Amino acid sequence: MTHAIPLVPGAPLLGNVLGLTRDAIQFMVAAYHRHGPVYRIRVPGREIIILAGLEANQLLAQSGEEYFRLRPIYGKLVEETASDLYLPTLDEPAYSYYRKLIRPRLSRDTLAGYMPQAVRLIQETAAGWQPGGEVRVMETMTRLCLEIVIRAAENTEVGDELADIVYFTNRLIGSGVAFQPAFLLKLPSYKNAKKRFEAFLQRIVDDHRDRAARGEADDDLVDLLINAKTMDGNPLEGHDLLAYVHLPFVNGVAYSPRLLGYLLYELLRQPELLAAVQQEVDAAFARGPLDLGALRGMRTLYGACMEVLRMYPIAGALPRCVAKPLDFAGCTIPAGRLVFVATGVTHFLPEVYRDPYTFDIARFFEPRSEHQRSGAFAPYGLGGRTCLSAGMGEALIMTVMATLVHAARLELLTPDYRLVSKVAPIPGPDLGFKVRALGARAG
Repeated sequence: MTHAIPLVPGAPLLGNVLGLTRDAIQFMVAAYHRHGPVYRIRVPGREIIILAGLEANQLLAQSGEEYFRLRPIYGKLVEETASDLYLPTLDEPAYSYYRKLIRPRLSRDTLAGYMPQAVRLIQETAAGWQPGGEVRVMETMTRLCLEIVIRAAENTEVGDELADIVYFTNRLIGSGVAFQPAFLLKLPSYKNAKKRFEAFLQRIVDDHRDRAARGEADDDLVDLLINAKTMDGNPLEGHDLLAYVHLPFVNGVAYSPRLLGYLLYELLRQPELLAAVQQEVDAAFARGPLDLGALRGMRTLYGACMEVLRMYPIAGALPRCVAKPLDFAGCTIPAGRLVFVATGVTHFLPEVYRDPYTFDIARFFEPRSEHQRSGAFAPYGLGGRTCLSAGMGEALIMTVMATLVHAARLELLTPDYRLVSKVAPIPGPDLGFKVRALGARAG
């Protein structure tokens, strides 16, 4: 016997938009406790089924390719990139083919090859902060992440293109994947930013082709893509090529800067944790240039990064289209329905994590290892569609924070400062988040 899927109460016209906008994950956690692991929510123009909890995460990880499809719900991404091959929109077997193709150029090793230059860029940024001056955290982290990722993966500098890249990417995510209205993609400001960004991507491709013609190819992601073949054996070209050149920009804008903002906040509000991180970071720099081996030895910083990934899930709910009738938690979900698997809900369940609203890095180490339970930890998605560049992203976050902590003294503007999160278009620190620079650290 199946049951009706409960509907979360909401406003007459707006439905549940206000709760989702304030804090989507906590809204879904509260709905999970009240309605169970499957429930319906409403936003203007559509109704969405939410699957949440350990069993939902395990379903996605173990049977996601059987029950779910992406292409029917990512039509806007296909339209905006003018590419039928844009990786996030693909189902199997195409998804695995193109993921395998580009994965080597979006790995930790890609960042490792650029790490000395990355450290120098971060140090130069910190050296420019005047003692007593205020640092705009999200603007700084976005610039650093984008420059490092794009220089490492594509041998290209972002420079003056930053504003268009950020605007285009956030709007694409907001209206193409998240809950923002589609009409925002029609605004002249978006269309102009898109046009300029696409021209920038084309210049990157043209520059790489010129280098190759001179025998100066770098064997980076763009070189790989220029020489790649589609599943049909044809050259990857036109907007399909540009869509793949675009991929590192998405990750550079959407995820790492937000996580770095949260991580800096947690370190500055916990002096003992910051001191422990400084001690291990200073020891690593004293031994020599920063590299992946040094990052692996930073246990405290690693634990803090993991706890930020748990407490501040950026992609805490993943959209899917039901491919065939699905029986879940006593309810039948028909084929064709839009669902969100709220993977981040498990991060706040006390039966999974002890005191889930307490920042506690010890939960990730023996003997606790709370995150190793199946379905418990899902900051990058689950199953075969986990974030392609998760390893590179973690190394980037640790590199940026380790270098900043070693180079500069920072503090919150007030001792009792509380960081506000905003959904714009995905969860992240308020763009107005600032810290105060106190000068360089001795040694």
